[in-house]
This record gives sequence, C-alpha cells and structure tokens, in this order.
Amino acid sequence: MIEEVNKIIYNMLISGRGVFLPEIGSLYIERQAARKLADGRLLSPRNVVVFTPQQQAPSLVDEIVAIAKCGVEQAQDIYERWKAKTYQDGVLTVGGVGVMRSGGFSTDKGFHSVINPQGVKTLVVRKKSSNTWLYAVSGVAVIVALAILIFLVWGDKIAGNVSVVKSADTEQVAPAVAESAATSEQTVQPAEAETQNAAVQQTQTAEAEATQPIVSPSKEYAYYVVMGIFSTPENAERAVQQAQSKIKDVECKVLPFKGGKHMVAIFGSDNVADCNAFARSYRDIYPDLWVYNKK
Repeated sequence: MIEEVNKIIYNMLISGRGVFLPEIGSLYIERQAARKLADGRLLSPRNVVVFTPQQQAPSLVDEIVAIAKCGVEQAQDIYERWKAKTYQDGVLTVGGVGVMRSGGFSTDKGFHSVINPQGVKTLVVRKKSSNTWLYAVSGVAVIVALAILIFLVWGDKIAGNVSVVKSADTEQVAPAVAESAATSEQTVQPAEAETQNAAVQQTQTAEAEATQPIVSPSKEYAYYVVMGIFSTPENAERAVQQAQSKIKDVECKVLPFKGGKHMVAIFGSDNVADCNAFARSYRDIYPDLWVYNKK
C-alpha cells in the first residue's frame, strides 16, 4: 500500500500538477535559474522539488479516490495509514522521490535525473582578463619613441628648414648690391683723370662703409630676439638698417648662423622672459620675431 501511494505522488509530480498532502503541505516541481556557488562555479538551470505548507496542488486523497475508485472515507484511511509510516518526527520520506525535513526537500538522485533529463551541469566561470591598460601604456610608449626618433633624425633638418624659410621671406627687403654697383658704374663718366680718381675714391669709401659692420660688437647675451636669417652679409646689414628705421633706439646685432648664414638680432638679454616680452611688443611690426638661445 505504501509503495502504491508513493507511486501516485511520483506520477503527480512528474505530470507537473504537484500534490497536496493534508496536514503536511504541498510538493511541486519548480524550475530554478542558474546560480553561482560559493566556490565561484556556476550551477546550470534545473528542476527541483519544492515544499510549502500551503495547499498549492491537488489533494492526494482526491487522487486516491480517482485511481482506486473508492469513497473519500476509504481514501482518507489509506492516506492516514501511509502518513503514519512515512511521516515521523517532522520528517517525510517519499520512496523514489525524496525526503522532506525542516521545511526543505531533498530530491532522490533517481528522481532528480528524471525531472532533469538534460542533466545539471556545474560550469567554471573564467573572467576575461582586460588588457586595456596594457594597450594604453604600449600606445604611449610607441608615441614617445617615435617622437624621440623624429627629433634625433630630423631635428637639425627641421631647424635648418625653418631658418631657410625665414631667410627667404626676409631677404626680399634687401635689393642686390650688385645691381646698385652696376648702376653706380653706369653713371661714372670717364672724363678727366682727377674726376676718375675722385670717383674711384668715393666708390672705395662707399664700399668700405658698406662692408663695415653696422652693428658694433657689444655684450654677448644668452638669448636674442631674431628678426631674420640672411644668406649674405649685405642683406643682413640692409635688414639692420630697416629695423633701426622702424624701431627707435634698437640695438641690432649680426650673428653667424649655420651654413654660413647671418642672423640679425634686434634685442639681447640673459633673461629669456625679457626677450619674450620684447618679441610680443614688436610683433605688430615684425610678426615673425622669435627667441634664439645661444647656449
């Protein structure tokens, strides 16, 4: 008789209806979602038998009536005898299904396999390592390395190109000396010897004055405000004349530069801040002023 009742409970659970045990509670199958175990593993979704003291399923007594084709009193008697054998000290044992104690139900392994035909798997969760920080550091390192390489390989060429560009822009202010000399020679008439000698002396004097540095040697400074770089001393001196005509009391200086060029500085100081201030003050006249560090 006990096995027959256990089989009825088994079939009621398998059918998904659940079973209500009078004066005990209800058993039913519930689908539980995946959950993370204490050791970090992931338990896959599964079906479990759940107990509740509430009536949430058809009564076992009514099921006995329907299957045994007997009256309710006889079915109740069968149920009471079954309960006396299976429910003791708050522990209910249903053969082939499982055991209920302390409000929880432990499913029999065989029954657990029946209600979970696909099986229950325990998965190991592996965290994906993030290499974002490594990529960022590598990217910065590559950029820095490229910047250093460009500076080492092309630094001098870039500086030279800047100088040439400034020279090309600035040299336009100075007409060729050869043209002036040719014009002067065309105006000289070969008349008398004394006139020729006087003309020669005047020409020599003019040439001496032209080749004489306009900027007298003065104190050497660590920093200079540069207005331009010129390929010939004549063009550099002409630029000095132009600067002195535009800026009152300016102290110009012609300094040697790379490649045999001539750098015209219109201000000098051992303090770079003074040079920067001077350059800002006169960029309305010379927009391309820049500060040169002689050290």
